[in-house]
Amino acid sequence: MLVAVFLLAAVSGLLFYVAALQSALPPRRWAMLGCLFGPAVLPMFMARRRFLLLSSRGLRYALLRA
Repeated sequence: MLVAVFLLAAVSGLLFYVAALQSALPPRRWAMLGCLFGPAVLPMFMARRRFLLLSSRGLRYALLRA
């Protein structure tokens, strides 16, 4: 059981590293958080990514135009 927890932490750290590179976020920070807390960091990662997207494009920019 303990081996599975360490394996999940390493895999989630690697996945957060790759996702942070794709999203222009600091990858080492998110990899470390992924290794420490595992998949529980995902809501915080998604919120940070959305915040940076909105701040770079502005609030009046529509992602889906009708």
